[in-house]
Amino acid sequence: MSTTDNQEFNKIILLTGTDDIFSGVTVDKNLLAKTSVLFEHQLEQSLIAWREARRRGIWLPIPHDRTELIPIAQKFGFVLHHAQSNYVMLTNWLDESEPNKLPPYAISTIGVGGLVVNTKREVLLVQERFAYVDDYFKLPGGALDMGESLERGVEREVFEETGIRAHFRGILAFTYKAEFRFGHGDVYFACLMSLDENEEEQKINFDPLEIAACKWMSLDEWASSPEKHPVPITLHLARLAVDVLDGREQLLEPNLIEIKSRNPKRPPWNTMLYCRKSSDQK
Repeated sequence: MSTTDNQEFNKIILLTGTDDIFSGVTVDKNLLAKTSVLFEHQLEQSLIAWREARRRGIWLPIPHDRTELIPIAQKFGFVLHHAQSNYVMLTNWLDESEPNKLPPYAISTIGVGGLVVNTKREVLLVQERFAYVDDYFKLPGGALDMGESLERGVEREVFEETGIRAHFRGILAFTYKAEFRFGHGDVYFACLMSLDENEEEQKINFDPLEIAACKWMSLDEWASSPEKHPVPITLHLARLAVDVLDGREQLLEPNLIEIKSRNPKRPPWNTMLYCRKSSDQK
């Protein structure tokens, strides 16, 4: 080993990062050593320090342009957890007295569909360009983007597929399929949506890359025509929308809830609770 390498070894900075609730550490990827040789020594020494400090679980993000470090980490017991376009996450559970408590990666995808109703009591429907069922008109919608809310996601999807700007009113219902894509679950939220008064004359401008056809159709006709629903979930949703509009059912509407932690070091955060509104809230 050269004198320069020895000097670099002596300057190794132990890996540190953000503490988590599992008495673990999410490593700051900016601290990763510049070469594979130095990283191996750095990780080895960091593991010694973590064990001495009784750290339990280590999250190690490897940037997408440093993937040569992955086999080194695996040699020290790290396993693949998940990957994104700009990093690969590895984990190592150090507490040998207890089973691994680190949570798995996200196990469900979130989809949204918009049941848009105008003042003529018509519903906005699309026919997908690539579909498993022929001649099937369904609700516009798709998957949420990372970090996107239900409200923003369904409004975006409806606009992207149809060119119509509609507004979230509440959740009609949701479905759950335990095994969908890549073995993950799938949650689908069907949302009732409406148009503002000045938006009733919007023209359909559907995306031809995804959509083969788009049209307005009488909601009451759609809800009373089982033959128009080769996938029966849309029939249930159509009839539920009729019941909501006629006052026989209620939507699940959003309520912003502030949550305060008992840990004074953790700032409060907000979450959205979707529920039926009580009579005194209407």
